[in-house]
Amino acid sequence: MLIFLMAALALLGGCMRRPLEYGSASIDLHLNLHLNVVVNGKVETLPEPEMMRVMFFDPDTYELYTESYLPPGGGRISIPPGRYKFLAYNFDTEATLLRNDRNYYSIEAYTNEVSSALKSNMINALRYGRSATKTDGTDESAWDLALKELASNPVIYEPDHLFVGREEVEIKNAEGEQVIEAEAETIIETWQISVRIKNGEYMASAQALITGQIASNYIGLPKEEGKTDTDVTLLFNMTAGTDADDNDIVVGTFNTFGKNPSTESRLWLTILIKNTSGETVEWHRDITDEFKTDEATKEQIIEIEEEVEVPPPAPGGGGGGGFQPGVDDWDNEDIPIEI
Repeated sequence: MLIFLMAALALLGGCMRRPLEYGSASIDLHLNLHLNVVVNGKVETLPEPEMMRVMFFDPDTYELYTESYLPPGGGRISIPPGRYKFLAYNFDTEATLLRNDRNYYSIEAYTNEVSSALKSNMINALRYGRSATKTDGTDESAWDLALKELASNPVIYEPDHLFVGREEVEIKNAEGEQVIEAEAETIIETWQISVRIKNGEYMASAQALITGQIASNYIGLPKEEGKTDTDVTLLFNMTAGTDADDNDIVVGTFNTFGKNPSTESRLWLTILIKNTSGETVEWHRDITDEFKTDEATKEQIIEIEEEVEVPPPAPGGGGGGGFQPGVDDWDNEDIPIEI
């Protein structure tokens, strides 16, 4: 009798209540990617991403519940019935990175800062070159403001396009296949800036810095709401070209998370041009009032007609400097060899 009582107590102690569990539902996810964007005044179709990361978050705790990796158009997934916050983005970017991805409202897209050595080189180029090479008539106080902002704020690389889709979804406890339709569009803006130049044939390379940009975007929020207020400077490359009137220009197309919405944020554009003998010319201007989207065409283009003069290479310099090094012809010299 005692043995039976002890066995009964052991069975009672080993039992516990468990919530009723449902099997996973079969979901067919359809992703519609908006690949058309306005670039350089024309509608261009961006390359289709290679892979999408699809994430489902708990609607109460906002913590990540499950995730899958699917082709850009979507695919089949399996998930228990319930309500979820759904988030998807392309998982093939190089410059655009993601952090804090375990929570729906903390997942953040950003890019890395440039190295401290590169930033120091750019600041020194401005500090030591401005008095001799500034070409736009900017007074000293403006240069001081630009140098102060460049020194105090991070300088970042431009981001890749990030296509983001988000939905509130409910997976039903029902037989058969269920379908989720979702739209995904880029959270990145693409701009073009061009400035006229003189002696464009002597230009070897050009880099640009633009202040008043933001550092990142919380992609769980709509594009405009997700923009952070961290003020950064963006670095991008420029090349030589010609405009519609056949004028020589230095032009650059760059991506950005967007302009800092603060009314106190100023947008200083600085261009560092190296000529074929390695000399540097700096051009600088406040473009705050010109950094606006054309509401009629949705174009994001800034054209500046002020001219930057690229100095010709110094006579007898051998050509090239660090960007286009030159080598003198070899002279023949006969040396007898004893055998």
